[in-house]
Amino acid sequence: MCTPTPSPQPSPSSSQQEDGEDDWLTREDAFGLFRRFTCLPQHDPEAGFTLEAIADAPNHEKPPEKDQPRYESIAWLRACTPARRDSEGAPKLGPFGDNVIQFRLVDWFFGRGSSKADRLLEQWLNTCDLFVPQHGWYESSVSMPVPKTKMSFASEEAAPQITIHGVVHRRLLDLIISVVSDPASRFVNDYHWIPNRMYWNPPRCQRSRVDTPSSPCPSSIHTPTPAPSHSPSRSASPPPSPPPPLRVLTDCYNSDAMLDEDEKIRKMPRIAGDAPEVEYAVLPLLLWSDETCLSNFGMAKLWPIYMYFGNISKYVRGCPTEFAAHHVAYIPSLPDDIKDAYEKTYGSMPMAETLKFCKHELFCRIWLMLLDKDFMAAYRDGILLVCGDGITRRLFPRFFTYSADYPEKILIAALKPLALCMCPRCLTRMDDIADAGSPEDDLRRAAKRQDDAANQILIKKACRCLFKGFSPAGKCIKDLLHDKSLNPIQSAFLIRFAQYGFNVYDMLVPDLMHEFELGVWKGTFNHLVRLIHAQGDAVIKEFDRRYVCSSSVWSTLT
Repeated sequence: MCTPTPSPQPSPSSSQQEDGEDDWLTREDAFGLFRRFTCLPQHDPEAGFTLEAIADAPNHEKPPEKDQPRYESIAWLRACTPARRDSEGAPKLGPFGDNVIQFRLVDWFFGRGSSKADRLLEQWLNTCDLFVPQHGWYESSVSMPVPKTKMSFASEEAAPQITIHGVVHRRLLDLIISVVSDPASRFVNDYHWIPNRMYWNPPRCQRSRVDTPSSPCPSSIHTPTPAPSHSPSRSASPPPSPPPPLRVLTDCYNSDAMLDEDEKIRKMPRIAGDAPEVEYAVLPLLLWSDETCLSNFGMAKLWPIYMYFGNISKYVRGCPTEFAAHHVAYIPSLPDDIKDAYEKTYGSMPMAETLKFCKHELFCRIWLMLLDKDFMAAYRDGILLVCGDGITRRLFPRFFTYSADYPEKILIAALKPLALCMCPRCLTRMDDIADAGSPEDDLRRAAKRQDDAANQILIKKACRCLFKGFSPAGKCIKDLLHDKSLNPIQSAFLIRFAQYGFNVYDMLVPDLMHEFELGVWKGTFNHLVRLIHAQGDAVIKEFDRRYVCSSSVWSTLT
């Protein structure tokens, strides 16, 4: 790394803030890409990239795999190094390591007769411990107040409580500490702790291309070599001005959202007692949840919440074999006996609107439990950790995205589904949905939802009305919340982060799988198939023939 020098001229659309005098630049690679840092990182995870590190096509020659530990399952959280596990007398199960669950399942599948299959599978399910405390799992209970129409209470806390048992979860801060500080993790050198802006120099203005050093050291960051100068000619016209470098967005760690959060913590006063060499960094957290039906028949369901770290490449996060997802909690459904408990308390069965309120409230109460005081202290002041690479950092966890389908987004934001303003991100009215994609729609979608003070006052007032005996679907609550399709429930993220200016609606990013592939495109494809069937057998035969002639994905890559 060399002394700071002026950065390349930014594009006209870039803000003046990007054209800093104290930025640090990497050398251009063979494609003309370079990165700009606003502060000096202690470690550059891309300094030692090779082709084998970023490509895994099946026809590539691969070097022998290094003897690195791998996560045996998503549910397993590394608590110590392999040497410590061996010294503690962990079971030796050959290629399964210490994963007893996988060993029992494979032993049942391949080593048992079919006549005893059902009994042995039940025995396996009853003996294996899926959520053991050694892996950071807890089983807790949550209580929530339940309202009754035409029955008034002094406050929400004074209303009768219903307790839901069997909430299996991990503590967010324990999970973060275990993953980030693990020196045996294979991702230990892949974390992008300091965000950057990536640029591309078009071919006409590329400077001398210098290959990035293979060793992961900070010396790979410096100023790009300037292009050679040409002596002017009297007869020749002046050369056209080179196009400016173009901004390239590839991942969370070079996004504007990450850069904005990093700028906020740079402006904060340093915590008393931190040494000057302690690096301050944002820890981006990406949340996902999806209620899944486990069978075609019956009501067996699973509702996991899992979390990714956004400072790891999306190509690593998207690979199932990397086990980059960390399960946080499993949300239980409303128990079957909740109606009996309600009738025992109030002497009558609950209305449908009351049960909807209970489902929304249960989701919010579980998130309130996950966002405990230890995590909120780390959110406010950061947490001082010695990371797996041996560098001491103060990390500030921040939520960037929450990916979910539409019904779960409604639960997260505490909104009414398919109401007047059905979108969880903007205030577009139901009557204007037909104009989607038009210039008028672009203007409407510019009116984003905000967790402002007026919004919070309306929700709190509606909650008081609800526990004063007003119906959830009555006129009193509807008049307060109808214009923005709100629910008389305070979102857990609103309760915890309102004082920090966090807007929960910005976190609800579009979900390609649920909102397009399983929604719009699936409906369109089904309609096209119906049209083909309406044309007769000859058209169906030709359609099948064309599908047979299409090559599979892997055959085109090998």
